[in-house]
Amino acid sequence: MISDLEGVLNTELGLEYCGEMEDLYEDMLRDYLDGDHTAELEKHFADENWADYRVVIHGVKSTTLMIGGEELSEKAKELEFAAADKNVDFIKANHASVLEQYKTLMDKIRAAIS
Repeated sequence: MISDLEGVLNTELGLEYCGEMEDLYEDMLRDYLDGDHTAELEKHFADENWADYRVVIHGVKSTTLMIGGEELSEKAKELEFAAADKNVDFIKANHASVLEQYKTLMDKIRAAIS
């Protein structure tokens, strides 16, 4: 199961966050899927509610890093900082690609743990 995610996630990092316990890591992956924030991000983006967008993307950044999703976590961090700085142009230019990467990651996790 975890080996199916190598190359998708830094599974070593994810396991490190879980004290090297594979069962806990698998639980975290399931929790990650259960905590899908796609709809919230889309709503805040459409409403241009950057304060709430920042809060939600911060959560995506943190939980993604904890499962080993370093690249997506970094992109979410950029969006979080852009929201804090009210850099709407950056958010509008990058939101769709980051959201697509988020959805793709969840699809790959779902396939690996099902």
